[in-house]
Amino acid sequence: MNTVTTHQLLAALQWRYATKVFDPARKIPAEVWQALERALVLTPSSYGLQPYRFLIVNSPAKRAELLPHSWNQKQVVDASHLVVFAARTKITGADVDKLIARTSLVRKIPAESLNFYRDLMLGDIVNGPRGKTAHEWATRQTYIALGNLMTCAA
Repeated sequence: MNTVTTHQLLAALQWRYATKVFDPARKIPAEVWQALERALVLTPSSYGLQPYRFLIVNSPAKRAELLPHSWNQKQVVDASHLVVFAARTKITGADVDKLIARTSLVRKIPAESLNFYRDLMLGDIVNGPRGKTAHEWATRQTYIALGNLMTCAA
């Protein structure tokens, strides 16, 4: 396992900036991109629900189509990789059940042992007060993933 020193971490974050112009011929190496994608999948979120999807847009035609929707910022077509984040607009009981099933499988425990956790989520972000504002909650969770990707990319 490669360990990043505190000096390397801070140097990377101090170097990071908002790139305005990309060289379309310069690409992120495949190994680095795979690590960045994995970092997205491993990004923490509230309850572990990860109420978002990220889409990697590789098609030059699709990127060109997205250009006018991105205030004609050339980065959309010129960047090595384009990631589009989409926040869920609603959280359902099925979403919670999917997380419970996955947690049960990974931890090798009965799903029933997670009923308290399931009921907690259902009472909060499905049927509870945040159920009415689930998209706002999901959007905030999406920003965590975006921040994690930017930090890892630095």
